[in-house]
Amino acid sequence: MVMEGYSVVSEAVVQRVFWVDWFHHTPHINLTLHPVNDTFSPLSPIYQESLGIIGSVPAGVLILTLLVLLLYLLTRCCDNKPRKPGSITCLKVMLVLFAVFTLGALGVSVWGNEEVHEGVTRSVLSLNNINSMVHSLSNQTKLFDETIRRNLQPQLNLFKETIQRESIKNATVEMFIIESLHYMQGNISEVLLINVEDINAMMSGAEMGGMVRLLGVGELARWVATLGITGILMMIVLVVMIGVARHSRCTLITFSVLGLLAMILCWGLTSVYLVASVALSDWCMDPNPFLEDQLSKLVSRDVAAYYLRCDPTRPSPFTRYLTHAQQAANLVLASLNKVTRIADIYYERKEIHPRLDHLGAFVNQSQRSLGGVAALLECQSLHHHYRTALTATCQQAMSGVVYLLLSAAGSGLLFTILVWITSHTWIYLNHKAEPGTSEERDPFLPGRGSRGGTLTSLGAPGYSRPRHSHTPPQTPPFPGTLNGRVYHSDGMGSMGGGSGSAPTTVSTMGRGDNHHNHHHHTHSHSHSLGPNHGQYATLSKQCKTLESSDFY
Repeated sequence: MVMEGYSVVSEAVVQRVFWVDWFHHTPHINLTLHPVNDTFSPLSPIYQESLGIIGSVPAGVLILTLLVLLLYLLTRCCDNKPRKPGSITCLKVMLVLFAVFTLGALGVSVWGNEEVHEGVTRSVLSLNNINSMVHSLSNQTKLFDETIRRNLQPQLNLFKETIQRESIKNATVEMFIIESLHYMQGNISEVLLINVEDINAMMSGAEMGGMVRLLGVGELARWVATLGITGILMMIVLVVMIGVARHSRCTLITFSVLGLLAMILCWGLTSVYLVASVALSDWCMDPNPFLEDQLSKLVSRDVAAYYLRCDPTRPSPFTRYLTHAQQAANLVLASLNKVTRIADIYYERKEIHPRLDHLGAFVNQSQRSLGGVAALLECQSLHHHYRTALTATCQQAMSGVVYLLLSAAGSGLLFTILVWITSHTWIYLNHKAEPGTSEERDPFLPGRGSRGGTLTSLGAPGYSRPRHSHTPPQTPPFPGTLNGRVYHSDGMGSMGGGSGSAPTTVSTMGRGDNHHNHHHHTHSHSHSLGPNHGQYATLSKQCKTLESSDFY
């Protein structure tokens, strides 16, 4: 990856990815299409307006895509023209191909998500180190204060009482020792402690433990949410692959709805990631002004600039306080050495040296504590962690955000294509044949529109048998029946209850009778054949007479 450097301070050079320059040059305009300042300033309404216009570009693409898709569906929803099997197969192949491409685009988001997570995690670790240094400084100043107030000042008072109790003949020496002790107490309380307390007050607002923890928790939630959204989108892609494999119209319609929601989500994420990329690149170009403005609410602007820039040509804002405190500590130590030399001459060592030794030890401890405070106030260590956090953000995290942007935009485009092809495919998928139709039950029975067993179905006036009808031929006449219908015959061969009477139909075959009943009925009448073949010939002649009459 190509990296470029830029100077954040006079000496430090931070590496940044080339995406920073690329996105920073994105035009920043307002609603009147006039260019505005591209300096990172998220609290400025003008800057917010420019970012909103940039983020509206993917939203506009989404709206245009939805309109085009709506027009397409309006033109195709009523088109049920049959398609060649080859065209449907081509659509299926395209669906599977673009589904694989979509899974690949979503896989890029997993990579980008990990890049952002690692970059932000490194930044949070560096911020924790900075916060630990600030906390250590606070602890060091508290330790110094406790050393002075609980140890050094009480020992000075005890030594003063010892001098007053062990009176000597030389009043001048005694007065000099007592005045030296008063001078030491004044330097400790009015100079040493006050300056160290001022230093602690200047840095007390710099503790950012709560903010750093919140940033860590927020990043963890973002990482998990991104993985969850990516997994859901991948499962939506699998729906279309299942629909293609099963040739399921219902599954493809389901994907059309889910894919439309996924498309809206992807284009929405594209807007978010585009705004984040532009804003982050603007910040990485010059992060100090914004951070100085924000840190000035916690500490003084001089302190913020001192640690963010760490310019060796500029004096430390703590120099004056440290100088006064160190001078006061040196004066206390010098006065203590003078008092020790004089007391050794005029006082018994066993009376005064235990107190003097304790005073010397506490003065040395206070000087060491003051040296530790001065070391923690140096900008080099804290600025090193700041540069580490800046590099992690502007290099690794920035790259991850760009990958997420490319993944969201590519996935949105591919989901658009998938929804379009799916909507083009399921319209031409025929429904499966309805099970249980009369033709499936028995192809030799009359259709739904016929009423089997009636005179009309047997050839009554107004009936026209289809040319290719599957209705079997009429049942041959047997004694006592006519085409499967029972009739009463007298000895003369006439039908009905008497001569000249109309034929009486005893039973008919309904439309819903199945072929088994028909066969059984015919078989049962076949047993009514008698041995009298003369009667059978007479019946045949009667049947021919009826066929030539108006009965049919």
